[in-house]
Amino acid sequence: MTEQNKNTISGVTCDAKNCIHHAADDRCTANGIKVGYCSSCNCSETACTTFRQKD
Repeated sequence: MTEQNKNTISGVTCDAKNCIHHAADDRCTANGIKVGYCSSCNCSETACTTFRQKD
């Protein structure tokens, strides 16, 4: 499946270009995302825990 044919999550943008779920148009191709961490107190302490680094 080419990147252009992958489904993307509507309304979700991604700047993590080294993630396997990152599409060329800065959208996410994961089936769903999880944002963490449970002890976050502000936005600078959150992260997408669905991130998987490209080989």
